[in-house]
Amino acid sequence: MLSTPPGTTTEMWPPLGLLYLAGSIRQKREDEVVVVDAFCHNLTPETFLERVMVEGPDVLGMNCSTHTFLATMGALAKVRERMPDIVIVLGGYHATFAAREILNEYGFIDYIIKGEAEGALPRLLDHIEADTDPDDVEGISYRRQGDLVERELALVEDLDSLPFPDRRLLGDFQYGYYFQGIPLTFGKFTTLSSSRGCPFSCAYCSCAAFSQRKWRPRSAENVVDELEMLYRDGYRECVFVDDNFTQRTSRVERICDLIRERGIEMKLYCEGRANHASLPLLKKMKRAGFDVIYFGAESASPHVLDFYNKTISPQQTAEAVTNAKKAGMLVITSYIVGAPVESLDDVRRTIDFARSLRPHGVQYNILDMLVGTPMWESMKEKGMLGPDDWKTNHRIYEYYPEHATREQLEREVNVGYESFLGAWKNVRGLSELLKILVVNPTARSVVMGNIRNPEAIAAVKSGLGPFK
Repeated sequence: MLSTPPGTTTEMWPPLGLLYLAGSIRQKREDEVVVVDAFCHNLTPETFLERVMVEGPDVLGMNCSTHTFLATMGALAKVRERMPDIVIVLGGYHATFAAREILNEYGFIDYIIKGEAEGALPRLLDHIEADTDPDDVEGISYRRQGDLVERELALVEDLDSLPFPDRRLLGDFQYGYYFQGIPLTFGKFTTLSSSRGCPFSCAYCSCAAFSQRKWRPRSAENVVDELEMLYRDGYRECVFVDDNFTQRTSRVERICDLIRERGIEMKLYCEGRANHASLPLLKKMKRAGFDVIYFGAESASPHVLDFYNKTISPQQTAEAVTNAKKAGMLVITSYIVGAPVESLDDVRRTIDFARSLRPHGVQYNILDMLVGTPMWESMKEKGMLGPDDWKTNHRIYEYYPEHATREQLEREVNVGYESFLGAWKNVRGLSELLKILVVNPTARSVVMGNIRNPEAIAAVKSGLGPFK
């Protein structure tokens, strides 16, 4: 049984990573594999335990993030108590970067697989079945006679060799894409990964460490083969979950050409980097169905971007947003506030910058301190971390309260959302909205799908701010 941790969420994206693991197991072994999305089903630890006992698996694999770690440990402790013979395997970002600490403190975790587990998990199952030592399994951490055995995390080099995720394993659950609690998708929805990894090293992000700064793309043909399969299965809306979808322009162009050649008509969403967002590329993407693009802008202050090691300038972000609008795409930009080098005036400059760009959606995040990020490692070297800080997510104001308080940052975030809405309340803004409704099918479906949605109306009236 492969599962997400029990919890509560409104982000209804399918657990793509677990589906890849299930496919790899079925490709190499004859096990019965069950996938349970406890997170999106909002299972409690008690109802999750009931599900595990009904399924009765020999091995339970679970992923976790820093945000879900303690809930994951609580749920797995209950499973171990009721099912003492079950083998528990943990994976995901948090487990990758805190494997030693987890195994030292949580005795009910049998194995941790660091990094990408498509090759490692089937091999580990071979050892579990044969009752042999798994010390040849890449990325594994476990206890052996009181000592910790650890191998370096593993990556899948040839992504085309992986079987397509079998979404039927998730049943008929209704997944969807929500932004600030407002639904953006209304047809049969899923996600797709066309590449993995990140060659960059932003200070707030652990993706580079997880992927060893290696960006690995699937071939355009392999990607569109999966899209074509999804289209035949009735899917009409899909988010590309790549951290760097537009990293190689020629590959994106080939994907777009194949989508049109094969007559695939889907609403597609992706994240792009501002320095890979030329107008010709975005126009081609829009013609292929990419209606929505997301840019991580982070800040309007160059010295803050330098601190984050972002390697993107505000000018590049502004040009990318302009190009995406000209191409007829819906544009979402995101920003991070609270960097130790950032003043409140810097935050306000970022808010003014976002307002001037007038994206169709905006997201403000107070800086998180996460295990595995360069920023976390720097704080560890400076002796700023407590003995249990690795277990949970932390906001920047917990470590730098003299710089900006929680109240100050939350107030600025609310101002940012109110400013974003205000940017559209004029003749020019209204003209832009009318234009995007004409050229963008997703924009029309979002408006029509939410026109009588009381939650969406209330969110807009309140300024969309999370700290109201």
